[in-house]
Amino acid sequence: MMLRHHHGSAQHPLAAQAAANLTAMAGMAGAGGSSSSRMMPMEDDTRLPVAVQLPSPGQILSEVSGAQAQLAFCSLNSSSQWLAELAISLPDSDDLVGDSPSSSSTSWPWPRRPPARVERRVALARAHFGVREYGRAAQCLEALTPQELESFPPALFLRLYGLYLYGEKRREEESFQSNECKEHRLGNPELNGIEITLAALAETGRLKDGLLLYLYGIVLKGLDRKADARQALVKSVEAFPWNWSAWLDLMALLVDSEASLDPLSSSSSSSSFFATLDAARKHWMIHFFDGAWLLEQQKNEDSASVYRQLREGFPHSTYIATQLALCEYNLRNFDPAQALFEEVIRQDPYKLSCLDTFSNILYVKEQAVALSHLARQVIAIDKYTPEVCCIIGNYYSLKGEHEKSVTSFRRALALNSQFTPAWILMGHEYMEMRNPSAAVEAYHSAVNVNQRDYRAWYGLGQTYEMLNLHFYALFYYRRALQLRPQDARMWCAVADCYDAMERTAEAINCYQRAQRWGDRERVALPRLAKVHARIGQQKQAAACYEKLLQELDVDLSELPVSGQSLHSDLVSALHFLMIHYRDEGRLAECEICATRLLDSSGAEKEEAKVVLMSSGLCAAQEEAGFRQNLPDETCDERFTRR
Repeated sequence: MMLRHHHGSAQHPLAAQAAANLTAMAGMAGAGGSSSSRMMPMEDDTRLPVAVQLPSPGQILSEVSGAQAQLAFCSLNSSSQWLAELAISLPDSDDLVGDSPSSSSTSWPWPRRPPARVERRVALARAHFGVREYGRAAQCLEALTPQELESFPPALFLRLYGLYLYGEKRREEESFQSNECKEHRLGNPELNGIEITLAALAETGRLKDGLLLYLYGIVLKGLDRKADARQALVKSVEAFPWNWSAWLDLMALLVDSEASLDPLSSSSSSSSFFATLDAARKHWMIHFFDGAWLLEQQKNEDSASVYRQLREGFPHSTYIATQLALCEYNLRNFDPAQALFEEVIRQDPYKLSCLDTFSNILYVKEQAVALSHLARQVIAIDKYTPEVCCIIGNYYSLKGEHEKSVTSFRRALALNSQFTPAWILMGHEYMEMRNPSAAVEAYHSAVNVNQRDYRAWYGLGQTYEMLNLHFYALFYYRRALQLRPQDARMWCAVADCYDAMERTAEAINCYQRAQRWGDRERVALPRLAKVHARIGQQKQAAACYEKLLQELDVDLSELPVSGQSLHSDLVSALHFLMIHYRDEGRLAECEICATRLLDSSGAEKEEAKVVLMSSGLCAAQEEAGFRQNLPDETCDERFTRR
């Protein structure tokens, strides 16, 4: 976890530059920052998942096998791979034997075969796809008439999908030549032509094939017609629900629509969106979408519930195990998450997806040996992937070699500039190197790629808080809070900013909410107590400190065991309560607090001695067999032995 370092903003050379980077956003922050009630996240009206109901394993395998063959035939390799892995994750049973499609059906996995002329052209196009010659694949199918292409949707899909991939390849090449990491500014030159062809079919009601609807959806998305794209993708998953890529693109569009809203607004497009999915909800694939969407919304416990139910039907699925590990990671349950990732590695040792998150867990737990072993293992598999580069970067960061770590993260971004974790981790490294301007740039890049990742917003807040620019830090912390409204760390961060800005009422409210959502680090209570004490609310401060002692299992009815080390927050709590109990005339509790402070060091220990001596408590001890006039050192020894 990153530490917060505070420097004087007036003298800091980067303070003006950092403030200038946020000039455009300052007005947005000011518009919502005048009232603490406006910054409170509203309840999300996203529907909760229902109980997972799956058909029999035999029926699932029959569906999956046929759909996987069609996806593989159309060169939708990612969805085909995902579905094939799902098929082998079904429980072992003799009833499943013989449900796979025959070899004759996989050559054309549709009920009606085309004429030999069409089939030969399609076979050639698929061969071109195999060697990534997408332009040739599209060109060889131009010899077919429009009637032939429309009569056999797979042929039309391969022709248009070949054009789409050819345009994507050209876009990536132009982006690389421009030496920029901003591919979204460059468009696919083939999108308009594909859209014209598919729009003509859609207007006449002839666009009914699920895969063609999927292609239409991603083309509309590329043209920034997101509402139309969402409608097309909804129709696609209704017509062909086994295409996992269509579900992911649909979720990405919904995420974009949510991110475009005012982060403090209670309005949401989720409810209206889920209403359009009623037809698709009849298929069992909707449960995988539910789990992924809830995970994206940081509803980790609900998502984990869905995946646990799915795991009963797919007990060998590494995908489900990985998603469960991500849920546990987001909940900061690092031990269960690590166990799940280790299980995935045992089942599929060459799978690299999400292993960068596993390396984050090993980094947080400071397991250098395990992280080194993981880095060596993945380098042997494929060192030129973003996930592997991030694992290597985490390894160097744990060793304190931050320059090498940044180099690894830059290599990850050279391979995929849209890989959000690399931007965020690079921002963390720049913070460790005391380079806030570079950290801000990295975090902003992460936000531009994925506005739903709270870590980027939180990192920006930490950076500006380090510069003592609390007004700007508050803006970013509030964005992170909107994404993680049940995370006590977000509430504490917002409260710290309010406290620094002397907005005491808002700070108290936020600290109380942090405590309500389970403050694992136990930072909310001591900070809340200090705020109460500073404004003269002694009883409220004492109540907070007493609750802190309860959480720390400190029983004031018993005297301490000698030699116990005291945490700084515990020292502060005991010191405040010692004075408070003395003023309230509760000398027994005052004695115990003072006695415990003798195990501390510094001014609190000396003050505890004075309190004990001035209150006549040493005389009370004399009645129990102690001599009053021993030197202070011997008195200390007696107190610490009790």
